[in-house]
Amino acid sequence: MNILRWIIFAVVVSYSTSPAQISVSINAADLHAGKIGLGVDGLTGSPDLLLKYFFNNQLAMQLIVGAAFDLPGGTAPSGLTKVNGVTLRGGISILYHLSQDPLTPYIGAEGIFQRATSGGFFVTEPDAKNTIVARVIIGGEYFLFARFSLGIKQSIGAEIRLSRSFPKEETQTILGTATAFTGRYYFN
Repeated sequence: MNILRWIIFAVVVSYSTSPAQISVSINAADLHAGKIGLGVDGLTGSPDLLLKYFFNNQLAMQLIVGAAFDLPGGTAPSGLTKVNGVTLRGGISILYHLSQDPLTPYIGAEGIFQRATSGGFFVTEPDAKNTIVARVIIGGEYFLFARFSLGIKQSIGAEIRLSRSFPKEETQTILGTATAFTGRYYFN
């Protein structure tokens, strides 16, 4: 899987011809207007696909989609049911870039909804667990090439786990931090 990531990285870099971020010294009116970035968040874990769109020089919106799979091998022992685990994520971020330099720090907010089913062998299939994540983000993006950037983001926020324990619904709120590495390719 890591080899596939490096191949995709090499192909993307080889097709870089036009800058996604124009130098401030040009005094361009809209440095990011209409710029779209397609990227991956969480290069070291279960990755999310990111679609970033700049409304103006500094304000951007980002759509987040991700999935993770837990596929147990073999067949289920007698009396147990084999369940494939699937986690699906979707969300949105609003990011404000503090500069338009090759190294551009940003701040923002992010909201994600996640639905996860545990994988394994069970007597009765477990219910899916729903989670809502709300975070504040501080990060930075560095443009290695005209259209390709690498970045890192640190987030702090709340993870609200929803549980359907009948006859009542319960929630559990966890405060925490997370760090993610990003890679992004920009289109005009």
